[in-house]
Amino acid sequence: TINQISFRMADLAGLREMHQRLEAEGVRELAPVSHGNALSVYFKDPEGNRIELFVDTPWYVEQPVRVPMDMQLPQAELWAWAERDARQRPGFKPVEEWRSALRKKLQRSR
Repeated sequence: TINQISFRMADLAGLREMHQRLEAEGVRELAPVSHGNALSVYFKDPEGNRIELFVDTPWYVEQPVRVPMDMQLPQAELWAWAERDARQRPGFKPVEEWRSALRKKLQRSR
């Protein structure tokens, strides 16, 4: 069983454009959410498969996180909202800081 098929988008503008297109085409059950470390839009394709379109954020937060987001906000406001929300989550840090710490931890365990 496949839980979902995910596609990384190049940027938030592209994610917002796809969200608008899906709305215009009448796709039901659109679910835009923030995971803190990614901003995603979920929907089902015509065969009922769950699809995720997402962009990475520059932040790390402990998972799971799934906060509904308002894709109608202007892009700068949406990014600001996503950052404010992520900063409130456990484990928040810049993703590069998290990756660096993880690399160090892996090197010590070898």
